[in-house]
Amino acid sequence: MGTLAAILMIVLFFVLMVFVFSIALLTPLIGKRNLLFVVFLGFTVGVIGGAFFISPIMDDIPDMARAVYQFTDDSPEVISVDVSTNTNVTQFIKTTKSIEGVKSVESSGITIKTDAFSDTWKNIIMGRASSINSNVTSISIPSNNTLILQVKENSDPQTVINSLDEWLMFVGGINVKYSTVHVSVNVDASQVDSVVSKLPQDQIVITGIKGPVEDKINYLNSVLPKKSNVVLVCGFLGMLVGLAGVFIDTIMEGLRRTMNKFRRKEG
Repeated sequence: MGTLAAILMIVLFFVLMVFVFSIALLTPLIGKRNLLFVVFLGFTVGVIGGAFFISPIMDDIPDMARAVYQFTDDSPEVISVDVSTNTNVTQFIKTTKSIEGVKSVESSGITIKTDAFSDTWKNIIMGRASSINSNVTSISIPSNNTLILQVKENSDPQTVINSLDEWLMFVGGINVKYSTVHVSVNVDASQVDSVVSKLPQDQIVITGIKGPVEDKINYLNSVLPKKSNVVLVCGFLGMLVGLAGVFIDTIMEGLRRTMNKFRRKEG
């Protein structure tokens, strides 16, 4: 739903409230005894308007807010991407850096899946990883078929994987089944959607987007009321509008008296 559609929905809801108010103004003709009818009518019309016109807008509020936040926040967002090494990772990083709005592209880690190996080989790999390739800064082995590597900034992850692949096969006869490079793409907040649309979706998996804008959206989602509560509030609003129409003369008279008191005090 676009912004114009949302505005139209709100306008239609207010039209319903005007209808309720107009019916309530007829109470001098239909009698005060029908006050219960006006209250019921106001609540029913409010619930219907809330369900059909206001509730659907709730789904679009985060996207509307995101558009506003993206153009008012200068802090970069970080798009986390997993790239299979079946893809040319080096070329992917180079191409991504050239996309408008991208500030930097960094490899934040590598996951390598292998054939199962013994605890002895686990210790050997842990001790030799940094000497196999000097770009490896740390390694963890959560299971006997998974290696998780951290590498130096601006190093070529594909080269790191190739050197480990060759060493594992040549020295230990351990076959690498597949590997994934975790890439962080730092992007201008206003360009996130554009950058995401230009990434090769068939070659990568976007695992998340983090940054000030996403933090604000997450907070907004946490405080937004449930649709059912919104519908009930609209129903009670319809009741209040109906009561305002019934007692409009009394309300106006009270306002006039209040204004007269202020004028006397000022005089």
